[in-house]
Amino acid sequence: MDRKTYDKMRDREFRGRKVKTTRVLTNGWCIIPLGTVCTVTGKFGGLDFVSDPCPQCGVRVNISRVSPEDVDLVDQGKLAEEVNP
Repeated sequence: MDRKTYDKMRDREFRGRKVKTTRVLTNGWCIIPLGTVCTVTGKFGGLDFVSDPCPQCGVRVNISRVSPEDVDLVDQGKLAEEVNP
């Protein structure tokens, strides 16, 4: 996702949206693989999200302060530029 889209959208517009990682993410506790689908839980100094459950073990991983350039929106919905051109 580009920085322009991230800056235009408010926290409430991000919550509940699906994103897909565009690179391997680490948070000091675990590694989130490339292509993992996650649900955004907030926007504060970057994106906060929780991964979808692992198909093998069911674990879900929380990660915060992820740069918007490291993910792509899967659930497009109405983006900020469509609402506020």
